[in-house]
Amino acid sequence: MYFNILSDIGVEIHGYLIPDGYSSKPHIMVRADGVDIGPLECDIYLEGPHRLKHHETGMVGFTLTPSVVPGLSQDMNIEITDSETGLTFYRRLRPNTHVERRVFRLETQFAPHTELDRSLKPYFQFYANGVEHYGSETVRQMLEIVNQPSTYVSGRILLKTVQQYFDDNTVKITSLRDPFYELAIRLSAIANFKRRPFSFISKRDEIIYEPAMAYFADTSCTDEKMLAEKIKLAPKDILELFESPFAKQLVATSPNEVVPRESLANALDILSQFTLVEPD
Repeated sequence: MYFNILSDIGVEIHGYLIPDGYSSKPHIMVRADGVDIGPLECDIYLEGPHRLKHHETGMVGFTLTPSVVPGLSQDMNIEITDSETGLTFYRRLRPNTHVERRVFRLETQFAPHTELDRSLKPYFQFYANGVEHYGSETVRQMLEIVNQPSTYVSGRILLKTVQQYFDDNTVKITSLRDPFYELAIRLSAIANFKRRPFSFISKRDEIIYEPAMAYFADTSCTDEKMLAEKIKLAPKDILELFESPFAKQLVATSPNEVVPRESLANALDILSQFTLVEPD
């Protein structure tokens, strides 16, 4: 998915939304001072997306005017959302509210610290958390978004796949959980997923951890002896899924990459470039 607001002059807003589906017809929802308008079809042809084969017809542009949004003016609070995914990709900047910085939070916890994300949401013009649930092109667009100086993006993703999209003004923050506690959470979530799917586990995670989900499906995480025996007898490929999750996020380029012990120094060097926070 690609999206952008080309200009917002108060009484007119010009932008585009290119959906993930090559032939899909994009629609937006507009919230104007708390009133929902839409869905509105993107009905303006843009040559670039069509020529570059990002969209079948190129009908991905939109213009908002007072005829579409009654009373549209610079003072009106505006939010624009992709109707299909629910992603809000534009909010009007409020200088007295929004922090004009680009912030990226690397989520390292399997069960994400969403309370921290939600507490920061009101202070940023563009906000997206749990971005591991989106495709790589969408995540790239989030990190490269233009005409919005206040952005907050958070997700449990491989840093190597996105760090090229950071600029000198990007503030990078993260937090680390006790590794044994984190291992316990991952094991519990994966062992119970077949019976109780967790929304924080992305479709990509389901594919990656499918062998472990099948292997630990009948394991009681409250039975210490049973769990220890199960881990002891686990095949190597199953155990590799749980090895060095923090280091892997910092130095690996693919989810299946095995991180060698000597990569730890590189991981620590990369981690030193982050501001570490310890959420309550």
